[in-house]
Amino acid sequence: MAWLDLACGRGQIVNGLSSNLSDDARAKIEFFAYDVKQDYLLETTKLAAGQGLAGVDSEVGDLSNFNLVLPPEQKFDFITLTNTVHEVAAAQLADILVDAVSRLNDHGTVFIYDMERIKPPELGALPFSAGDFKSVVIALVQALSSQDYQPEVSQWEHSTVRGWNVQLQREYISATTEELEERKGEAVERTREAILAVLRRRLDECRETLEALTMYGTETAEEEEDREHLLHEFWAITRALEASK
Repeated sequence: MAWLDLACGRGQIVNGLSSNLSDDARAKIEFFAYDVKQDYLLETTKLAAGQGLAGVDSEVGDLSNFNLVLPPEQKFDFITLTNTVHEVAAAQLADILVDAVSRLNDHGTVFIYDMERIKPPELGALPFSAGDFKSVVIALVQALSSQDYQPEVSQWEHSTVRGWNVQLQREYISATTEELEERKGEAVERTREAILAVLRRRLDECRETLEALTMYGTETAEEEEDREHLLHEFWAITRALEASK
């Protein structure tokens, strides 16, 4: 199985393989790490090398360019993008998602996971809710596929925040490799518009809530925390929408 770990970071996923997969299962995995930071790649590949995998390889590069960096014929059975969506510029996210799907083998899967809120808030971070991201992936697959495929976005409760994940399965996208390539441009545009629609709505909601908090103030620590997150979100969304013009 060929596995591409996009924005692999410090190898958090691969580090847990020995606890979740048997020796035989791990021995079938060809692992490919991709990240913009060389030191992260070194750390990840070192962890992967100790997991008994069939092979370990890596490439350094910006996430938005991974489809240009990797050989065009290279396909994968499994592609992961975890704890990263909130860091991706809104103007680039659609291209990355569509490129990831186009890199799948016939029965491959893209697995995406992220948090609905970043604690503490990060300047420029744009986390999506499960519902918001579902509207994005539905736009993506409807642009690529002629059949009605609606991936489910699952939500997970953690101690302080909620997370979500979605799996995009190539076998349910009814398009040949050639058709997929022809539809990529439209898919990027429709996915990008879905992202911008989410951001425009959230900006309006954010503005209304901040106006209410400005008028009435915050009474609890929870409201004060919400205000801080809203301020970060307002700035990040405004910046993202300006960059998309």
